Amino acid sequence: MIKKGTRVNIYGREYSIKGDASDEYIRELADYVDLKMREVAGNGSAMDTARAAILAAVNIAHDLNRLKKEHKERDMAIYKKTENIIDTIEEQFEDMRFIE
Repeated sequence: MIKKGTRVNIYGREYSIKGDASDEYIRELADYVDLKMREVAGNGSAMDTARAAILAAVNIAHDLNRLKKEHKERDMAIYKKTENIIDTIEEQFEDMRFIE
C-alpha cells in the first residue's frame, strides 16, 4: 500500500511529505523547521524562503552538533564512573579472598 503524503505548512508554503513516520511525527518535525525558519527571519521581516531555509538548516545543524558533543561527554562521564565502580568492586572481592 502506498502511503499518502502528510500535508504540512512550513514558512507559509504547503508541502506533502511522505515517510515511514507517523503523520503526527512528520507534522512535529515540520513545525520545528517552520519555527526555526521564522526565528532566523525575525519578527515581521520578510525573508526569501531559500535564505530562511539555509539559515535554519545551519542553526539546526549547530544544535545537532552541540547535542552530539554533550551526549558524547555524558557517555564518557558514565563510562568513567562505571569503571571506577567496577574497580571498587574488584578491590572488595580481592580483599574478601585474602580474609578467607
